[in-house]
Order: sequence, then structure tokens, then C-alpha cells
Amino acid sequence: MSEKQRQNTKWFNLTILLIVVVLLGYMIVTHLNTFWNIVIVILGFGAVIMVHEFGHFIVAKLSGIKVEAFSIGFPPTLLGIRKLQKGWRIRILPKFLSGEEEEGQPNSIESDSDEMLTSKTVEKLTKSKNSDTEYRIGLVPFGGFVKMLGQEDTGAAERSNDPRSFANKPVWIRIAVVAAGVIFNAISAFLIFLVVFSIGLPLPPAVIGSIVPDSPAAKAGLAPGDRIVEVNGESFVDFSSLGLAPALTAENEAVSLVVKHADGNTESMEIVPRVSPRAAMPVKSFGIESADTLIVTRKVKDPKRIALMENELGLHPGDAVSAVDGNPVKAAWQMDELIANALSDQVVLTVQRNDPQTKQTRAVDVPFDLLWPYERGSFETEANLCHIHSMVPRLKILAVSKPRQGRLARLFSFLVGAKQGQNSEKLQPGDIIVAAGGVANPTYNELRQITQEHKDKDLAMTLLRKDEQDQYKSVDVTVVPRSNPSDRKRVEIGFVPILDIEHPIVAKTIADNDLIPLSIPRGATITTIDGEPVSHYADIVRIYRANRGQRISIEYRLSEMDAGAVSIDVPSDDRFLAAQTGLAKPLPLEPLTDLYKASGPGQAVVWGSKKTYMFIAQTYVTLRRLITRDVSPKTLMGPVGILSASYTIAQRDLIDYIYFLGLISSIIAVMNLLPLPIVDGGVIVLLIIEKIKGSPLNERVQEAIAYAGLVFLLAVFLWLTYQDILRLVFS
Repeated sequence: MSEKQRQNTKWFNLTILLIVVVLLGYMIVTHLNTFWNIVIVILGFGAVIMVHEFGHFIVAKLSGIKVEAFSIGFPPTLLGIRKLQKGWRIRILPKFLSGEEEEGQPNSIESDSDEMLTSKTVEKLTKSKNSDTEYRIGLVPFGGFVKMLGQEDTGAAERSNDPRSFANKPVWIRIAVVAAGVIFNAISAFLIFLVVFSIGLPLPPAVIGSIVPDSPAAKAGLAPGDRIVEVNGESFVDFSSLGLAPALTAENEAVSLVVKHADGNTESMEIVPRVSPRAAMPVKSFGIESADTLIVTRKVKDPKRIALMENELGLHPGDAVSAVDGNPVKAAWQMDELIANALSDQVVLTVQRNDPQTKQTRAVDVPFDLLWPYERGSFETEANLCHIHSMVPRLKILAVSKPRQGRLARLFSFLVGAKQGQNSEKLQPGDIIVAAGGVANPTYNELRQITQEHKDKDLAMTLLRKDEQDQYKSVDVTVVPRSNPSDRKRVEIGFVPILDIEHPIVAKTIADNDLIPLSIPRGATITTIDGEPVSHYADIVRIYRANRGQRISIEYRLSEMDAGAVSIDVPSDDRFLAAQTGLAKPLPLEPLTDLYKASGPGQAVVWGSKKTYMFIAQTYVTLRRLITRDVSPKTLMGPVGILSASYTIAQRDLIDYIYFLGLISSIIAVMNLLPLPIVDGGVIVLLIIEKIKGSPLNERVQEAIAYAGLVFLLAVFLWLTYQDILRLVFS
């Protein structure tokens, strides 16, 4: 390249750099909080990487190996610093500003001849020359490396007569250098957990907030409010233990639990976790959810968001729910049960509110609209249909999928064949489904089957939609069900259904356990019960409950000329009211947390050791389960997912993020020790082979192994990234 071309390239690079700096500066000024969270994420990951690379670096230095470069981040180099005999040599963006090529060690001691350097010669040269190592910061922050003389990641390094070459050191020293990164990551994870538990970390305790019907937990007799005090013999547990333990068990393997029930009694039990067909990820679980408090989140500080919360929900940050329709509650699961069993169109929550003016607490009644889900939850089936003594209401559309905006989202949708949102202009919230695929008033299960059968085909639907005069009119539309991008086996139209309880029309009657379906035809309207007019499904429930243990007559009309009646014996309990209600707008409640703080240094050491061991062991078990196919690879998180999770956690609390970094450091320790080419474990395997064989493998064999490993890891990286993006864009 001529000098003129070099200068042109340098000025072009400088111009691009200035543009990037200006754009970055603008983004920082306009999104300061976001930028700060990104900085925290980068610094955190940089610290984890630095610890790993520092392990290689310090052991190499102590072993007398020449380290040419120590870099946090990958090239191109942002900053390079090297100590000279007199002063320092500093390089700032050398590739952009001066056109320098990335190099291992500028101006380092080199031997171009075959003359063997002795230790005394090296010592003399080192004392009279510049420092061997350049310390760098790369522009790509998510990585790092230590460049040692005589060591290459993609095959055999060039031979050198320098006794400080990595290749010229005994095998046991080289193994120690390579393994040092993993060991330092494990040590750093332990130190992180030790510090975190010394300070105190709020974590969700192993308290059950809710249980999915028909789940392993439900069949074992667990109930909301139960606290798990021991998992597989380990008493140091939080709620994450209740998710990790079942996910990592072998097929039909039981998890041992010690449970403290709400009444104070303690019970030991064994539960065999299973994969629910409803689960988004094929992971074994107990079928339980974590618990919330009754306190409305106090983390909302933005005045606009506070005003929005007050206008839409009638709640203030810090409000504490104390009653549901006048019934006192002491826990969130008690509130949830009362709301689920309300079976009306509205519920009144009483909250205790602190008045900033008077500094007094006063009770405030806040009304909430209720909606009726189409199913009441089931671990074993996709939908356990809701019904009132076998009568299933029609389906109504609560919300529809909106087309995703932005060129990137549209491009990604095109690449993966995703077309969700195309039906959103044809469907509207509030529409009532009266026919689909030739089936009148389909239940949710029937609609799911129809949708699956019409994958990528036109599906005719008839809807009832309100006009400008608030009157329902019949509307015929044609939609095209498509595969869900994150689960290609699932076909969807793209809307959220609920039950149409405003009209007492029976979509269908169904059998449920020992319940025999009523002889009411599909599409019939319930008109009266024991002579009392009915205009809403809540009326049916009210009359039903008022006549417990009695015989009642239900009259219906199918058309002006077709009417009928059926008689039923109402049970003394609500076992045939197989429906539930939920708040139309969810409560932003604070999660239940306990402060996990060690009582002293000794306990902090024990807890830190246990957490480090637990995460390392679970990572290894996860890998084993992947090989045996007990864990689906779709449950794994790649770099994009990890960064997204890191950003989310960094927004919450610094102590939470530090704890997360301990987890990442533990996982990195395991992943780098895998016997795969390129990573540390693969290098150790080659060194062990060299020790047994008496000489290194053939250079071509080493290169073939290295490049095969590189291709494999790149393929895994791309696949995980693809899965991460699917979850982020379409979840």
C-alpha cells in the first residue's frame, strides 16, 4: 500500500470513528439511564473475563512464560499500554488512526536465528529491554485473551528456541497455565457469593404461591403457603432450588423435600417432577409458582408512571391489600383464591394506604373488573375448560397480536417465516366467536384443533362485533393460522381468548369427572332459573349458590320456536362450578423475598461454597442431561439471552447483578473445562495426550482438531443466538 493510500485509509477510518463517537455521545445524552445500565453490564462481564484471563496471565508469568499481550475485549484494539525502559508506550485505536496491524508484541525480544537463548541471556536482555507484555482493551467487550509466545488457539504454534515459549515448558506447567483461568473463575464465584451473603441478598424464599391443578405438587398434597425447608438433603434453599432440582432430575427420578405446612407441621415427601404439555420449554417441574406479597410495588418512582397507576388501577405505590369483598386476607394466595372463586363481574379490594399529609393509614376500597379465563389451569392438558355445571360459555377476544414494527423485526420475521400479526386487522378486542371452520360456537379445545388443521390455510370465522351504536353485528372474516416462531409445532391465529360471560349462551355442555353433561343444545340461551330471569353468567352462579342442596329448573331458548328446560340437583358445595375469575388488570405486587444474610464470616464461607458448588454441579448435570436428552437444548440461553438477562437484572439492583455475575463466573468455569477444541479443556486433553505419547500431535492434526472445534462452537453460538432472538422478538 502506498503512503498516499495509507493516509487516505487513515483519514477515512478517523472520519468513521468521529461519526460513531458523535452518535454514541448523542445516545448517551438522550438515554443516560440506559447507557449507565449498559456500562454496568459491560463492566460486570469485563470483570468476569478479566478474572479468567488473569488466571492464565499470572500463572504464565510465575512460570517464566513470555506473555506478549493481555487483553480485556477482542480486537480491534481500543487502548494498548506497554512499559518501556524509559516511560510508557500508549496506543489508542492503532488500526484506525495509524493503520497498524494487530500484533502480539511490538518491539519484543525476537530470535530470528537458530541460536539457542540461554536463561542467563534472556535475563540479561529482559533487564535491558522493554516490558514483554502489552496490556490492551479491545473494542468488542465480551471476551478477552492472553497471548503467550509459542501458544496458538487454532493449531500448533511456531517453534521457538526461546526458553520462555509456552511450547518449551514442561507439560504440567502448561496444564497449570491453561487450567488457571477456570480455577480463578471458580474462586471469584466463591468470593462473589461470600461477599453477597455477608452483605445480605433478598431472594424469593421456597414458599409456594400457587399450584397448577393436576401437577406433581398438587397430587403430593402441597398447598399455597407451604414452605420447602429442604431439597435433596440441602437446607440452604431458595425458590430457585424448586425450579433447578426437578429440571435436572433423570426420567422418573424423585426429588426429596421437607415441607413446613402453613399449620406449622413438617412433612417429608418425594415428588417425581414431569414435563407439562402446557410448558413453553420442555423442562420437568413440580407445577408451582413463587409467592407475592400484598404490597403494591414501591419501585415505581417516575411521576408519570405513578399517575398512570393511579388512573388505571386506582392504586398508589405502597398500598397493601387487606380484604377482598370485605373478607380479610393475610397473604397473596388467600387473595388469589377469593378472586378466583368470586365468579362475578367485579370485585372490591380494600387497601391500606399511607396518607403523606396526615401520616396516617386509612382503608380505601378500590373496585376491579373481573374476566373469566377459558380454562382453570391444568398440568396435564393444554386446557382444562371452565364450565358452570357442564355449561361452557362462548369465546371472546380479549386482545390480538399486533404487527411488529421496524425494519429489523420485519426482516427477522421474513427470515424465520414468521407471519404473526397478519390477522390483527381482521380481529378486534371484544369480538365474540360464533363460528370457526364450520363449527358453531367452538370451545377453546375445538378451536385449537380447527386452528391446527388449517395451518397456512384460509380459516373462515364468524364474529359478533359492536358497531358505532354499541349493537352487535355479524362479521365474516378469513384468517390464516401460522406456526409460532419459538415453537414451530404450535399453530396460532394470534389472539388472547376469554369467556363471553355477558351473554348466558351455552357454547357446549361437557362431561367433567363424575359430572354428566346437561341436555342443553349448542348455542342455547339460558333465560330463567326457577323463574328468576338470567342476563349474565354471574346471575347463573348467584342463583346456583343460593340453591345449594336444592333441585332447580334451568329454562333455555334456542330460537323463537325452540325452547326447553332441564332440572338439576345442586350439590352442597361448589364442585360443579368449574370456572374461575381473574382481575382484568393485574396487580403490580412486590414479590415475597427473604434476606439471605450470613450470621458471621463462617456461615458466609459455607453459603458461598455451597452456592459455588451448586451452580458448578448443576451446570455439569445440565450438560449430562443434554446428552441423554432429558433436558432440551431449547432451554439453554445464548449470548444474546445472557446479555438481555444481565441488562434486566442490572436495572433492578446492584447486589442482584453481582450475584448474577457469580452465577456466570461459575458457568464459565465449567464451560471452559469441557474437552472441546479451542476451549481450555480441549487444550488440556491435547497436553495429556502429549504427555502420554511423549510428543505433541502432528501439526496438521492439531490444526484440523482446532478448526473442527471452532466450526462446532460457532454453530452452537449461532444456534443459541437464533433461539435467544426468537424468545426476545416473539415472546
